[in-house]
Amino acid sequence: MSWTNRKWVFAGLLAALLGACTTPSAPPNTLSGSVRLNLGGSGLSLPVLSTLERPTESTEIGWVPGEVIVKFRPGVSLQRLERLNAGGLELQRVRRLALENVELYRASASASVEAVARGLAARADVEWAQPNYLLRATATPNDPAYVAQWHYPAINMAQAWDAERGISNPVTVAVIDTGVLVRHPDLQGKVLPGYDFISDPRNSNDGDGRDPNADDPGDAPGEQSSYHGSHVGGTVAATTDNGAGVAGVSWGARILPVRVLGVQGGTVADIADSLVWAAGGAVQGVPANPNPAQVINMSLGGPRPCRDTPAYQEAINVAVGRGSIVVVAAGNSNQDTAGFTPASCSSVITVGATQFSGQRARYSNFGKRIDLMAPGGDVRADLNGDNYPDGVLSLGKNDQNGEFVYAFENGTSMAAPHVAGVIALMKSRDPSLNAARALDILRRTARPLTAAACTGQGPAQTPSDCGAGLIDAAAALQALGGSSPGPGPQPDFSLSLNPNSLSLRPGSSATVNLTVTGSGGFSGPVNFALSGQPSGVVGTFANGRLTLTTSPNLAAGSYALIVQGQGGGLSRSATLTLTVSSGSGSRPSVQGTFVLACFYLGNDCDSVKSRITQAVGSGTLASYGFTELAVGEYLMIAWKDSDGNEDINDGDFLGVYTQNGNAALVRPGSRNLDIPMEMVVSTNSDAARRLKTFLR
Repeated sequence: MSWTNRKWVFAGLLAALLGACTTPSAPPNTLSGSVRLNLGGSGLSLPVLSTLERPTESTEIGWVPGEVIVKFRPGVSLQRLERLNAGGLELQRVRRLALENVELYRASASASVEAVARGLAARADVEWAQPNYLLRATATPNDPAYVAQWHYPAINMAQAWDAERGISNPVTVAVIDTGVLVRHPDLQGKVLPGYDFISDPRNSNDGDGRDPNADDPGDAPGEQSSYHGSHVGGTVAATTDNGAGVAGVSWGARILPVRVLGVQGGTVADIADSLVWAAGGAVQGVPANPNPAQVINMSLGGPRPCRDTPAYQEAINVAVGRGSIVVVAAGNSNQDTAGFTPASCSSVITVGATQFSGQRARYSNFGKRIDLMAPGGDVRADLNGDNYPDGVLSLGKNDQNGEFVYAFENGTSMAAPHVAGVIALMKSRDPSLNAARALDILRRTARPLTAAACTGQGPAQTPSDCGAGLIDAAAALQALGGSSPGPGPQPDFSLSLNPNSLSLRPGSSATVNLTVTGSGGFSGPVNFALSGQPSGVVGTFANGRLTLTTSPNLAAGSYALIVQGQGGGLSRSATLTLTVSSGSGSRPSVQGTFVLACFYLGNDCDSVKSRITQAVGSGTLASYGFTELAVGEYLMIAWKDSDGNEDINDGDFLGVYTQNGNAALVRPGSRNLDIPMEMVVSTNSDAARRLKTFLR
């Protein structure tokens, strides 16, 4: 029950994963639609087709076969309880948990663990027993990707950073999750020594059981892993104001990675131990934690009320009793949070998710157990019109090439670390802050959601079903008071272009407006320079404008130009995409466009079941159709071979079928599948690679 939906951004915030969607019905075993040339496009919007978007969450919860967690009553001699009997079934003790009088047992034969747990709970020497359930992952800095982190302005982070950046008294935040990518560039100097609590080597994907290595080896061998903990940790404390990547909420916080989620999720037994350890408690067989966490983030869980998982509640009680503030995600089932663990447990701060509009996100759980709301986003939407998915942007990794990247994801998993990060800022400002006071301040300063906003796209809700409302980081820090603000904002500026893409014919010219926005008392002047232009393109700067002129013999194609501004010892840049059309005087035509119905296998096209045809039409629009297709899911890819060399080159046109800006899978019986094509900028795109593979 993944508590995250995901969209990747590879090489500078430019792509999205596949979204499994459906379209209006048509005769079975057929697909039909149209292709069109987008002559004004930038050529940069082709989605990455690296993996399917996973479902938001399963409604089922599993358990480790045969395993039961048992708490014995005080005074019971545990040394004599190596074996237990329940209903004629023998159970062997596996290990002691980091909870008083709590042990993990495993049945010697297959059995209904729920029935075994009920039988054990009826014993006079047992306080409670439960199955070992499996749960799953659910400032204006100069970081270049900050412009796409809409979720920070939504909670007034820039104003909060003017008051506190978390550097004065760095706070340790434990991320109990899949581990973290300790070598990710945006986590350098941020990660403390953590621990891998996954006891089953079959689940760990790193070749062994528990060990001191909390690096994330991936949770989907052979596929694209989630790197969920890195995304969560990046929101809390990615390296900020370093001129690279993204920003984190608390600039000074340190991440304590605690790995509990593997290929099959995580067990209650492992998570309970990890909670105690993260807070500084002792766990049998595990070295002491030298950096107890003041804040613990748990973006994980499952659909079962906390009363059914007493081991969870006891572990939370231990962590809170040691002074940790525990923040948890509400869950992504669009249901009442009362039925989910750990969201329904006591002594935790439970966080629901909002989208860009400020409404409760379509997936977010709700109900009286919600304490606060925070941005969780929606990767299926682009309500702010910035050409990126409205997900939360943070850290990730591309398993196809091993590169560390940035990813848009959505979920209450993404909302919770916003709250954990803000609490880290608050505790940096006032180290005496405890959980009760933190929650009280966050509630009092939150912006309540109306009934309509809390309802969103789901069943009707009242404002209280979204807790106190959307957190306001700046208001919370102001209400906290305490020590003097940290250093104020440093002089800086940003550079933007309007338009940021141009389509020109050889022998023509156009102008681009340059806008410099200063902050922190920055004052000009700014000098400009142009780079990346091919021979035959001349750029001149005057009066805040760039004029581009192309020579008559300039070759058709698409070029990425860099406009750089320098001033006050700072350098900022912006990308301008120049598309040069054919110099023949005639506009490109869609005629002869190939359309591939790629039978999707997860990485490439099935060479037997995939089909290719040519669209029929001229000008900028043509139609296509397929019949007698095999049952399955298809990627729709269109290609216009502009130079007729039977290979995909710069200057060709390429496109994939999308919905809501995200590449989409379709099934036979779909129609009206419109495929917009843009001029090829790079033949390294996934769509180009798949088409090349099929044509070989």
